[in-house]
Amino acid sequence: MDMRNPSVGSKTFLAAVVATIGLASLWLVDARVGGLWLNTARLAAGACILSGGLGTLLALGVAKTDLPGRVPAMWLLTAMLFVPPYLFAGAWDAGFGMQGWHTLATNPHLAHEPWLAGWRAAVWVHGLAAVPWVALIIAAGLRSVEADLEEDAVLCTSPWRVLLWVSLRRAASAIVVAGLWIAVITSTEISVTDLFQVRTFAEETYTQAALGAFDLSQSEVAGFRQANDPLRAAGLWFGLLLSAGAAVAVLIAARRLFADHADASHRRTWIWHLGRTQRWLAATALWSILLLVIGLPIANLAYKAGVEVTATESGRVRSWSSAKVIERVVGAPWEHRGELWQSAKIGGAAATAALMCGAPLAWSMRTARRLPFGRLAALALCLTIPGPLLGIGVIRLLNQPHDSWLAWLAPLYDSTFAPWLVQTIRALPIVTLILWAALASIPQVMLDTAVTDHAGWWRRLLWIALPQRWPAVVAAWLIGLAIAVGELAATVLVMPPARHTVVAVRIFQLLHYGVDDRVAAICLVMVAAVAALTAIAAALVFARMNRLGLR
Repeated sequence: MDMRNPSVGSKTFLAAVVATIGLASLWLVDARVGGLWLNTARLAAGACILSGGLGTLLALGVAKTDLPGRVPAMWLLTAMLFVPPYLFAGAWDAGFGMQGWHTLATNPHLAHEPWLAGWRAAVWVHGLAAVPWVALIIAAGLRSVEADLEEDAVLCTSPWRVLLWVSLRRAASAIVVAGLWIAVITSTEISVTDLFQVRTFAEETYTQAALGAFDLSQSEVAGFRQANDPLRAAGLWFGLLLSAGAAVAVLIAARRLFADHADASHRRTWIWHLGRTQRWLAATALWSILLLVIGLPIANLAYKAGVEVTATESGRVRSWSSAKVIERVVGAPWEHRGELWQSAKIGGAAATAALMCGAPLAWSMRTARRLPFGRLAALALCLTIPGPLLGIGVIRLLNQPHDSWLAWLAPLYDSTFAPWLVQTIRALPIVTLILWAALASIPQVMLDTAVTDHAGWWRRLLWIALPQRWPAVVAAWLIGLAIAVGELAATVLVMPPARHTVVAVRIFQLLHYGVDDRVAAICLVMVAAVAALTAIAAALVFARMNRLGLR
């Protein structure tokens, strides 16, 4: 499969036709499930359009021009990759939601609906939260474009036409990968849609699970038919098959895109050297987009964390204090120390388990003679299964009666095993993908030499491959930790009653009551923590690539 094949447009059109036929068939199988998946498709399409436009502009700026600030911009986008969507939702709600500063200033008595509400809010938050993903994926594709083609084209036309008709066309596969990836992560999230009351397949599953609609002992709950209705079950599995198929395509294409990017690092990259005026205009546009995508949400949280309300004779007067922001942010970790410690324990164990499973899995796919569709399908299922369905599946597995042959699993039901399991499943695909790309770069000659010394499969992995790529191993663990700590959709269902829940569930609960100064402070702490983990992981990988001459 050539990731730079110009015929990718026709393939994309064919995939769209197949997806449309699949959704139509799903509607015929079960109209309710089909309608929920249609809502999911609408949300994903809106998020792709919004993030695609902004992300492409950012990718062109950081990958194909010499504008000032492109390197810090790339690092900032990288750091925001794994920030959970519910934190973005809380950040935007702090400014333009029901109790946001903009709403209180322009619509204090809620004479009309806040600007951030309903479908508009869900598409806006998902779209802007996905911009870092889109920008970096397309930037990787743009860096893989052959410089000779662009240099020949620039002799005949203007540089911006080269970017439009040569660079972007040759990077069309990366654009498709970005769109598919955004569709996958949007369709499995519940936090944003639940906050803004938008019905999608994943969010409706979560709502009905909370109401007990999946209790097999009930035949009619909350308007649902019996959970084991054949048509309903067929609709659920058919919809899940559609998203899993999209995820398989993403994993295959992303792996090839990483390989092409590594190969292209040995070649020259054409850069548009802007004039003085052009450079500063382009830099202004780039940082304006970053201000919208990252700066404004963080500013919303900082403002809410520092708001002080003073009662006067004329009414309540709002003011802002930087000292209060510092006080709240510094005090938030201690105030939520129980939740943070619980998240660290479960998330660290989940990241470790994902690494222990992902390393041999990535090694087996690296040495596979053919494309490992079966393993990719399993990873795609872990990646795309809606969080509520994953949570329900784990509950069904562990909540066993005393006379069941699986009764030995029952004690695990009221422990932290269930949240550990769902977080491990969620982190496993990304951890495996990182290790797969890293292990694939090990010289085959070194491995063949080890085989002549009678080194077996496990010995080559443990004593040669992993030590050679230890920065990628550490990076994969850090990314796994960030994913596990931020996981919400399944954890919120399987977390047992305890003195302290995990911080993701606690923040999600608090967001339903509005974003006040305490909620804003813990959201700022979580954004900073996840961004730091991602940035450290990226620094390890990039430093290792520099030493190996792969960048």
